[in-house]
Amino acid sequence: MVNSTDARRIVSFSISDANNVSAVQVAEILQRLQNILYTIGDHLEGNAPRTKGDFPQSIKESCTLVIIGLDMGSVHAEMQIGDAQTSLPEMQRLGERSICVAGDFLNVSNAFSDKEELDSKLHRLIDDPHRCNRILREFDHIWPDNGQSQREVSFVFGESSKNRLNPAQKAVVQSLLQKSPEEYEKEIFGRLTELRVDKKRQFQVDSTVGPIRCQYTPEIEDVIVDSIGEFVKVRGMMTPTRSGTYILGVDDENSLETLPQYLLKTFRSESSEKHLKEDVPIDLIFEDDIYIAYNDDLGLLVAAPSMKAAIDGINEEFVILWSEYVEVAEHELTDGAKNFRDKLIKLVA
Repeated sequence: MVNSTDARRIVSFSISDANNVSAVQVAEILQRLQNILYTIGDHLEGNAPRTKGDFPQSIKESCTLVIIGLDMGSVHAEMQIGDAQTSLPEMQRLGERSICVAGDFLNVSNAFSDKEELDSKLHRLIDDPHRCNRILREFDHIWPDNGQSQREVSFVFGESSKNRLNPAQKAVVQSLLQKSPEEYEKEIFGRLTELRVDKKRQFQVDSTVGPIRCQYTPEIEDVIVDSIGEFVKVRGMMTPTRSGTYILGVDDENSLETLPQYLLKTFRSESSEKHLKEDVPIDLIFEDDIYIAYNDDLGLLVAAPSMKAAIDGINEEFVILWSEYVEVAEHELTDGAKNFRDKLIKLVA
């Protein structure tokens, strides 16, 4: 039997699936959990958000998880932090505090369906927006999709009760992640075109807003190398340089994601910017120094010499479709054109 003091040091999770649970799923949950505890511990220790570099040794000593039990079938794993710190009786050590906050963070994330209320309560637990977003991203990666997965994932953090991730809540969690980045945080999409592996550790992304220079940490060099020439989404913190420009700092492998498509979320008409109810996927090909962007369902197709020009061209084509099918009298359209008009209108919020 685990006593109350030991319980504060234990994290466990269970995962079951109608299909077999893969080793990759288990490994991902283990890594996400470790990232969450490191991030919370770093915050509780009073360290400033880091744009680069690994977590300090003090955090690793207090918050590193070791497996103490593993049941197969529907996988159940028990882990314990190796927190070697000493403290007064009944006082929590850093690792134990991190586990407690992680449990509270999940409880709140799983309980509130109102976006504003959830955002407010999460920031009371972690009052740093960058770290709060990072923890949410870690949970989002392992959160089962609503109606598309028969997987169940549950966690127990320390002395808290068992908490199963509610698939219906995933959309609320993602709505917080999809908010505009804070002033110091930026998310870009584009093609990774250049890489330096010297002391500067820089790469360049030909993005939808133009070329963006980025700096990475040595721990994720392999991830960057594997992504050369690929279309990627990159998230990081913008920091000024001595020359007066800015560089995007990428601090971990979760900050860079390879994606096969660009998701069009808005389009700009002459009068205003319109938001889409559903993201429109734009497929991308790069060959012979030309970007080809297209969506067969809507008949969009653009070839351009840069990522920015390609996406700008897609936006212009969408605006043309809108003006030709929506901003005209409906009686002037054929039956086929009316169906296409209805499809366009349903896309717009």
